[in-house]
Amino acid sequence: MKALLRTLTLALVVVGLPVQANELQELLQQVRSQAASDEQVDAARLAEFRSDHARQEALLQEAQARLAAAEARQEALKSEFQSNEDALTEQGEALRVRSGQLGEVFGVVKQQAQELHGLVDDSLISAEFADRSELLAFADKKRIPTLAELEGLWFLLQQEMTATGQVTRFQAPVVQADGVRAESEVVRVGPFTALTTEGQYLNYVDGSLQVLPVQPSNAVVSQAREFAAGQSDSLVVDPSRGNLLALLAQTPNLKERIAQGGLVGYIILSLGGIGLLVALWKLLTTLKMEFSVRAQLRNADDAKATNPLGRVLAAGRAGRTTDETELRVDEALLKEAPLLERGLTLLKLVAAVAPLLGLLGTVTGMIGTFQSITLFGTGDPKLMAGGISQALMTTVLGLCVAIPLLFCHSLLAARSRRLLQLLQQKGLALLALQREQLSDAEEARHAA
Repeated sequence: MKALLRTLTLALVVVGLPVQANELQELLQQVRSQAASDEQVDAARLAEFRSDHARQEALLQEAQARLAAAEARQEALKSEFQSNEDALTEQGEALRVRSGQLGEVFGVVKQQAQELHGLVDDSLISAEFADRSELLAFADKKRIPTLAELEGLWFLLQQEMTATGQVTRFQAPVVQADGVRAESEVVRVGPFTALTTEGQYLNYVDGSLQVLPVQPSNAVVSQAREFAAGQSDSLVVDPSRGNLLALLAQTPNLKERIAQGGLVGYIILSLGGIGLLVALWKLLTTLKMEFSVRAQLRNADDAKATNPLGRVLAAGRAGRTTDETELRVDEALLKEAPLLERGLTLLKLVAAVAPLLGLLGTVTGMIGTFQSITLFGTGDPKLMAGGISQALMTTVLGLCVAIPLLFCHSLLAARSRRLLQLLQQKGLALLALQREQLSDAEEARHAA
């Protein structure tokens, strides 16, 4: 500070400023006063710094003390953790030794519970005892089953075995064929068959009883109705627990089978109908001819033109000589032969064409099948079922049409041949009789 005052004094002298003595004294006083104030501030700051340094030292010591305590706690916890790990290992080993084969037993229990769960869900017995599968909820949980759960498993096994040999009645909601759910009395025959009091067979699907859309034959349904009413002890039971009866709904009827044959199948059936009509017409006309010929045989002297034999006899008797008679008989037989064989050619043609059309449908169906295989592969057999069904059904329809028509053709052809042989026989007899008469007349003339 003194150096500062001297510097200011020298500066005033140098610059030669006229400063009065009292002003200089005041300035000096101010400088001293300012210097004293600065010294006080510096002293206060120094004292504060020293005080803060001591506090920081105290905090540092406190932090170090906490660190030391934490390290000690860490070491203690680490030691305790290690001891707990060792104890846990020892306890686990002891548990494993004491439990022995219980782990495998619990595994078998869960496996049996899972298998029983699927059986219970699909069993008809569950329709009578609803929500019983909840006792097997532990089968999908990763824990040891409790004693109550083990008792529930035993109870369900015992219940399933006991109910298998029982015939019971109970009230349950039944889904009708039209989708309406109604409360109805149900008769359960073990786990195999369930039916209503009206004799309708039921199927257990998705936790509900449903009336089968396609019931068995009327005789079976009538027997079931009598059994449900307590009037009979006989009943048709499905041993597959409803699977066989459910397949009835998937079995196509005759109309659906015919529809599987497609256009070729309908053509075969149309030809079969035409052939059947021709066969019936031919059978009726042949029988009519046979009856008229038999009537003509009983009255051979009166030749009528309403039957083939009468026309042949009339034509033969019109001849004056033996040669003329023979020619007239042959002409009459040639005229009657087409009438007797009319329709047989058409029957033979239809019987021959029907298997060929069946083969055509088989080929077209297999072509469609191979096209499906080319487009979609063989992963889904349903894509190939349509072509295979057409291939098989057209073959079946062709054979079903051809076989009866072949029998009809053979039968009608045999009757026509027999009738034609009868006409030939009677024509030859007429010719022989005429020759005998001419011969007798000639002998009588020579004798005269």
